[in-house]
Amino acid sequence: MTSRNALEWYFQRVTGGLLLVFLAAHFWVEHFMTAPLRRGDLTFQVIVSRISNPAWQAIDIGFLMVALLHGLNGLRNIILDYGRMGKRAVAAMNLALILVGLVWAWWGITAFSRL
Repeated sequence: MTSRNALEWYFQRVTGGLLLVFLAAHFWVEHFMTAPLRRGDLTFQVIVSRISNPAWQAIDIGFLMVALLHGLNGLRNIILDYGRMGKRAVAAMNLALILVGLVWAWWGITAFSRL
């Protein structure tokens, strides 16, 4: 295993671990710690007030970024494992995945500006 392959392997594991942390925190906060939810008073306004908070926006954007990195890197690894590709094809695929990731990240981050 080359050092680059080892780094990619570790990167996938680290982002997977971060996803578990973000997901556990998301479920805990959204389903157990929300007082209006426990009282049955959850409304659109309550949700907007929570996600308008810059701290929660940073957490949600972090979750999005880690999910994008993990998912797109995993897709890249699957394609490289099962496909025979030349260096130019790999470079084109990497560029395409980077562009998809950037557009998706921009779309997710700008969603907060419309609150």
